Amino acid sequence: MNRMLFVLVTTLMALGGMTTVSADTGSIQKGSAKAFYCTGCHGYNGMGSNSVTELAGRDAAELLAKLESFKKKKSSIMGLQLAKFNDGDLEDLAAYFASLKKSARGEASYARDIEPVIQWRCIACHAAGGEGSDKSGLNLTSYDALMAGTSQGGDLIVPGSPTTSSFMVMVTRKDHLRMPFGAPPLSDDEVRVIRAWIEQGAKNN
Repeated sequence: MNRMLFVLVTTLMALGGMTTVSADTGSIQKGSAKAFYCTGCHGYNGMGSNSVTELAGRDAAELLAKLESFKKKKSSIMGLQLAKFNDGDLEDLAAYFASLKKSARGEASYARDIEPVIQWRCIACHAAGGEGSDKSGLNLTSYDALMAGTSQGGDLIVPGSPTTSSFMVMVTRKDHLRMPFGAPPLSDDEVRVIRAWIEQGAKNN
């Protein structure tokens, strides 16, 4: 019970990178469920890329106006994509992306992109008293703890080098030692954003 309470609290803390958006402008939770329609082009959590604009952290009213404008262009790719959405759907999408922490276009954010994955997929074992923490000394409850590595002296993250970062190696292994241990693997999108974050210097952003 205490473990479940800790996971709930830390997950809510991970959402601290979000800003408050009025419920009148749409539902963040509903927008989150629909966001995958946008992130295929606009990047993980709408972080954008060199060729595609970012969505995360932009003004909700601005985003809504853009979505409404694109929906009217029925012959365009965006218009065809948005044709399935009603006005409420567009408000939900705008509210969700506006709630996310803003970063430079194409830049992965620890608070927005990495910490929620760790809280959701790793923290049950790698927090004080967890099986993974007890066995390896690896505590993943904060950025500093992640960067400190294990109590056995192993660095998990080598800023700028995903291939030599043991964290990256462990979550992409193909054998029984892959992490999360005994659970489904991280999604391709989660792996890609972790790799991008490390390549970009593994900043506490």
